[in-house]
Amino acid sequence: MSATPPGPAPSPRRRVRRSRIGRYLRHPGFATGLVLLLVLMVVAIAAPWLAPYGPNDTDLLNTLAPPSAAHLLGTDQYGRDIASRLVWGARVSIQVALAVVALSLTLGSLVGALAGYLGGWTERVLMVGNDILLAFPGFLLALALVAARGSSLENVILAVSIAYTPRVAAVMRSVVLTIRPRPFIEASHAIGMTSARVLLRHVIPNSLPPVIVVATVSAATAILAEAGLSFLGLGVQPPTPTWGNVISDGQGYITTNPWISLSAGSCIAASVVALNLLGDGLRDTLDPQMRRDTSSRML
Repeated sequence: MSATPPGPAPSPRRRVRRSRIGRYLRHPGFATGLVLLLVLMVVAIAAPWLAPYGPNDTDLLNTLAPPSAAHLLGTDQYGRDIASRLVWGARVSIQVALAVVALSLTLGSLVGALAGYLGGWTERVLMVGNDILLAFPGFLLALALVAARGSSLENVILAVSIAYTPRVAAVMRSVVLTIRPRPFIEASHAIGMTSARVLLRHVIPNSLPPVIVVATVSAATAILAEAGLSFLGLGVQPPTPTWGNVISDGQGYITTNPWISLSAGSCIAASVVALNLLGDGLRDTLDPQMRRDTSSRML
């Protein structure tokens, strides 16, 4: 019998992609953070099917009920099922995290890339504005913006994005400054490429890895900021369930019914830990020096 001829060998680009994905998945922090984040996203997407009750369904005969088979995490002062409200609240947290990452990454990358690449008065003007925003703590800046514009999910996303964009811009500028004098940038200008094309095709793509790490960590701070604003009554308004207003609902019963606030706080902690682990894994795998150090420790 003749042997079956081997199939076509994978292309070098595909082998590099597989090697890179395998390197990410072998990192324990990245893998753990990815699994936790995927679970959170599945819970948020499947909330209508996973939640045993509607988020605002009330049972006035079972107010402040302890955890039981009927209510896994008990009920609040209005008889609403805590587990159902937490499941639905995951949707708000995921929306805020994804929107803040998208907006802050886009705006921060554009501002930082223009400042670092063009230099001169453009850099001075952009960085003065960026430094003014950096002078304010992110949460306080978001709090002021939401207080000025009003409480809604859209305003929370906009305010948190503006508050955390300066961090992305500062990192992007510092990376662009190291890339701008490299030979391949000079060669691109020598063959007649315009500055805009060089910026979009070479400078920004080569500057993104460390910026993506910062944006991933900003997603965790965005979830904390949204929860803090909702806790203070300036975020998403009731009866829309969020983790922040679940904690707010339970603060008056923290000594008698602690599971209300503790369950929501545990959800916030788990999501923040997942995003921080993901960011640490990306940093270790994207940075060659960190990757060598991590490999030596694992050995």
